[in-house]
Amino acid sequence: MDLVDGLRTFVAVAESGSFTRAGEQLGITNKVASKYVAALEERLGHVLFYRTTRAVSLTHEGTKWLPHARKVLAALEEADSALRDPADGLSGRLRLTCGTTMGELVVADAVRGFLDENPAMQVELHLSDALADLAAGGFDLAVRIGIPQDSSLKMRRIGTTRLCVAASPAYLARAGRPQHPRDLEGHTALLDLNEHPAGRWQFRDANGPLTVTVSGRFAVNSASQTIRAALAGEGVMRAPDIFLAPHLASGALVELLPGHGTAAHPLNLLTLPTAFRLEKVDAFAAVLKRHLAGLGSDTRHPAP
Repeated sequence: MDLVDGLRTFVAVAESGSFTRAGEQLGITNKVASKYVAALEERLGHVLFYRTTRAVSLTHEGTKWLPHARKVLAALEEADSALRDPADGLSGRLRLTCGTTMGELVVADAVRGFLDENPAMQVELHLSDALADLAAGGFDLAVRIGIPQDSSLKMRRIGTTRLCVAASPAYLARAGRPQHPRDLEGHTALLDLNEHPAGRWQFRDANGPLTVTVSGRFAVNSASQTIRAALAGEGVMRAPDIFLAPHLASGALVELLPGHGTAAHPLNLLTLPTAFRLEKVDAFAAVLKRHLAGLGSDTRHPAP
């Protein structure tokens, strides 16, 4: 058995909790994955996993050895990167996941930029509003707004975003421009059901935090659809500013009540510990960070 294959398989099984899932991630069969780990255990003289018909879990020795195995694999990746001719560029496959609207409106453009810069790379972008299990899904990284609940993931902040209230000039000409958050109670709201609760929008005024109850005739579990409705002049909507940047820059949408916004939220790139310093992850993070910088607030059109 190649020691590196054994290390990779051991870490993959530890992170996914399954020989089957580890094999799928590594492109080998369940039987081969079991063989690699058994050979590694024989070499080390310790049992690394408790195995039952229903579950796989680390032994005390396996738990102690896991961080060292990760360090060895990271060092090998770094050494391989140091020897690679920069002119050759990156090669291989990058698998990432993010929320549906985030992927459609932000990340997909960054993926295309990454592929342009790295013609030998392949990218799989999986869009889902459910929080994906990176190990079980075989993902190199995830892009998410906010702080992850899974403390075992490595987190890299690549930007910030804040919730932005906006409407089209046509809607504002018809319904008037709100001067204070409470004015929104008399406007037609376009509700994103992914927000909980959807009809309660948070702001700040001179007295501190403020929650306004808004209502409307159209509610949908898709920010991209509320944006389309707002562009058609059907009401006032709220979404992360990075989703609205092109429309704010063109003047198709107008930001409302910018002085009453809440604090910005971190935009994070999440990886398993073994993938945190992978060259392909670093390269994609750099491209995405540049793309996000291009969605900055300096191009927004003020409300008339």
